[in-house]
Amino acid sequence: MDNNRYCVIMAGGQGTRLWPLSRKSHPKQFLDLLGCGRTLLQQTYDRYCRIVPRENIIISTHVDYTDVVREQLPEVPDSHVIHEPAFRGTAPSLANLACHIRTLNPRANIVVAQSDQLILDENKFAETVGKGLDFVAENNKLVVVGIKPTCPETRYGYIQAEGGVEDGLFYKVRTFTEKPELEFAKLFMESGEFYWNSGIYIWNVQTIIDTMSKHLPDMMSVLEDIYREIPDRAQRRKRGYEIYTSFPNASVDMSVMERADNVYVVIGEFGWADIGTWDTLYGTLPKDCDGNVLMGCRTLKYDCHDNMVVLPKDKLVVMQGVDDLVVVDTDDVLMICKKGNERDIRKFLNEAKMKIGEDIA
Repeated sequence: MDNNRYCVIMAGGQGTRLWPLSRKSHPKQFLDLLGCGRTLLQQTYDRYCRIVPRENIIISTHVDYTDVVREQLPEVPDSHVIHEPAFRGTAPSLANLACHIRTLNPRANIVVAQSDQLILDENKFAETVGKGLDFVAENNKLVVVGIKPTCPETRYGYIQAEGGVEDGLFYKVRTFTEKPELEFAKLFMESGEFYWNSGIYIWNVQTIIDTMSKHLPDMMSVLEDIYREIPDRAQRRKRGYEIYTSFPNASVDMSVMERADNVYVVIGEFGWADIGTWDTLYGTLPKDCDGNVLMGCRTLKYDCHDNMVVLPKDKLVVMQGVDDLVVVDTDDVLMICKKGNERDIRKFLNEAKMKIGEDIA
């Protein structure tokens, strides 16, 4: 396997849209949401071990989650679990990681992986990512994996591709669009030019550092000084943590990828879903003959259709005459609401924090 291949798994999110199952203290990436015996983080690690040498996989997380990462991935050395002292968005995190990886291997080609995605065809996925890593090794380009839309989804960002193609696979990106309104999502899908943004990025380490230096010069100047002046890794990390909160709270999408002129998209056709909401989780899981997803519980149901039910293991639920509900029961919260309510989940959570306290999150 190519020793210049590296993977960064982003595992620091809070997963608030899957509340109350996903909690600030133990968010979705550390849960076995698919009922396969492995958490989303563990499945992501397994997936990239087929593409990248195990010793080149780095986990990026928040300081609060370091222990659970080490518990779930004991095979990953402590030096490869990089934690952030504050939530500052993906741009500062990936900038710091790029500088760190360059000290390990200045020829590194990196795939940035999200820890909460479903991939159905692992072979095609490995092939697509592998070709992307080969492409950035030979070209000063940034690559994003795009997914052909199957519906006018408004929860994903979109990428518009230009007509020209390089190496038979890579299309230059014309525009990025953040989560659009439904009418625009329909137009995007009908045009055939737009793809969902998977959030999977592939780049050469020096290419991304050069690009970030152009678009985030102040932050990159600080990081470059730290890595140049402090050779000791422990001291360098200590200094980085001290100044981390001074960095902008910025996403790599908006602050770098949408502004750069060297971004290309490779189309992934491997069965993809972002497990970010109750609706997307419902869509990925097996259903009974009435369209119900029943996780962890024993059920007696009568005239019930298209429900998502998540209860403690072996708890009995009796349901009659209800459709299109999300029912989630945890130790301290019972939530019953309609599906298709992503915005309402945020409202529920915010009101619960106001009335009961931050611990409920």
